[in-house]
Amino acid sequence: MKKVFLACLVSAIVIVLGVSLVFAGEASGPMGKGVERSGPNLKGIAYIQGHGGHIAVVNLATGDVKRIVHGKPSDALTLSADGKKIYAFSLDGYAKEIDLTTGKQTEWVKLGKKHCGSNIAPDGTVWVSDMADGHVYVYDPKTHKLADSFPVAKSICGISFSPDGKTAYVSDMPGGFIAVVDVKTKKVVSKIEGVGNFIHRARLRPGTNELWQSEGNELKGGKPYGVGYAEAGGAPGGVSIVDTKTGKVKDFVVTGGNVHDVDFTPDGKYALAAVRQVPEQDDSGIVVIDADTKRVVKVYSACKKCHGAIGLEVPKDKDGGRPFLCAIQVNWKASGFSKACE
Repeated sequence: MKKVFLACLVSAIVIVLGVSLVFAGEASGPMGKGVERSGPNLKGIAYIQGHGGHIAVVNLATGDVKRIVHGKPSDALTLSADGKKIYAFSLDGYAKEIDLTTGKQTEWVKLGKKHCGSNIAPDGTVWVSDMADGHVYVYDPKTHKLADSFPVAKSICGISFSPDGKTAYVSDMPGGFIAVVDVKTKKVVSKIEGVGNFIHRARLRPGTNELWQSEGNELKGGKPYGVGYAEAGGAPGGVSIVDTKTGKVKDFVVTGGNVHDVDFTPDGKYALAAVRQVPEQDDSGIVVIDADTKRVVKVYSACKKCHGAIGLEVPKDKDGGRPFLCAIQVNWKASGFSKACE
């Protein structure tokens, strides 16, 4: 009897020890690393347009947040090729330039009606989408004026150009499709259908044929659908990955929240998604995605960290009292805040 008891005791100790070792192994192995991992060590300055009349500025190396006040609720921004200026485009159809070196700003000039996205065209002008009339408004940085405009769809947002500069991909939000535009003729030549329910801005992943299209999922068929919008349940936001060669959606990355734009590290290894209502954080921020594994590996606060420090609260009658971020662009060569920041 004693021998049986001793054998059982030894077995129990071995089992307990084994279980302990398994969990200890997990704590220091892949599962544990997943919990402890701080994500990639990115370096650069991210600029994110917001509805609060200012641009959120995030130092990716430190996580510190500042802002550039320009005075108008806006959705779109584009960083100049040399990284020295920001072109901002407002929700009431105006354009402004901000010199990051000196901090000086031009006056707002009228372009369209309700701007959503923007991008530098091959000829150096800036194409600006309009969600009110579906036109692209062409802004000339040299003259600070409207140079041209042309119709594309009903309510457009994202604008991306192919590497050869011959094609533009323009996202129609409620239509959930991407209009393929001939840059030379400014005519729609085809459509990529079935990309999402309520899509915003998109970006081509460097070195690939992948167009990463932000999918806020806020509406479906004109009715509230996404998390934070539907009364019960709701679909999470994310990124639809479109193969521009086949015209098909090849994958979808769930980030949660309401994704509005995507930028990439120069090597295309990581995607940085500007997300409203980041899950479990009650914040707007930058969700970093490993572009190969499609895993979320890091999240930056872009609003709460700044708002909390200065005691700023968004009025309840403005976007439901939440900070809303939209377009994002990163200057990967910058290492500190510019004179335009406060």
